[in-house]
Amino acid sequence: MKLEKKDKEILRNLQEDIPLTKEPFKEIAKRVGIEEEELFRRIERLIKLGIIRKFGLRIDVNKVGFSSTLIGMKVPEEQLDLVAKETCKYEFVTHCYAREGEYNLWITAIGETDEINDFIKKLEEKYEILNLPVEKRYKIRVKFDA
Repeated sequence: MKLEKKDKEILRNLQEDIPLTKEPFKEIAKRVGIEEEELFRRIERLIKLGIIRKFGLRIDVNKVGFSSTLIGMKVPEEQLDLVAKETCKYEFVTHCYAREGEYNLWITAIGETDEINDFIKKLEEKYEILNLPVEKRYKIRVKFDA
């Protein structure tokens, strides 16, 4: 889907810097060069199209004492969809995707250390896994450039 330039500008502004003011959307509309009502219409359309999936904060998980790990799993091909669906039910699973190769299901989990360790133990009971806990973060960012 090709987005209009204004939509790209809106996405960049929402993603990068929602101002901490009484009227943040009015300020974003001004930055983009449109009226606030048009901004809301465009945001609603982007939500309906599934381009905007959610509004939320980015928290420094290290500063709140969370653990983060990347887990590769060897899952029989015929079970892949079911296992992925069940795995995604865990609130602390942030990413879950299938890949080609020996380890064909990959999960990123971020949460309380005990919670993550219990999750890993459950996985190890059923599947061969590769647990790759984060030792040091160098960059974590998802950015949409307009």
